[in-house]
Amino acid sequence: MKQLIIGMIASLLSVGALADPLALEKRQPDTAMNVTSLELGDDESVINAEGDMGVYGRVYVTFRLAYDEGRRSGTVYGSGRGAMGNDIAVGNFSGRWEVIDGTVTMRHVVALNDGTFNLDIVTFRPVDRELIIKAYVLK
Repeated sequence: MKQLIIGMIASLLSVGALADPLALEKRQPDTAMNVTSLELGDDESVINAEGDMGVYGRVYVTFRLAYDEGRRSGTVYGSGRGAMGNDIAVGNFSGRWEVIDGTVTMRHVVALNDGTFNLDIVTFRPVDRELIIKAYVLK
């Protein structure tokens, strides 16, 4: 029995079994947004951005980044609004962020008012004043 359990664990940990545990479909092509303001704070920094985001139209978003002890990572939360003609898409999100090699990467789950959910991976290089948003379908 012990050998069977060890064999099962070994097979689950093999490269083939874990090669792609989350194969998510993109909601839309990757999108660049312009940073319109950046407010630096002792406990939290706020990034505001806007841009055209395919299925969501013209989008305005606020990211609130709270710091962990080392100030190179922490929690992110915020909301966005997308204008598509007479319709308004509303999304709220929360997740985690970190800084690596001068790039801020945020990973968060977005709950939208149409009942859908996205996993967004957002990268921000302050030197470029541009955010890149990759949106993946969760529901």
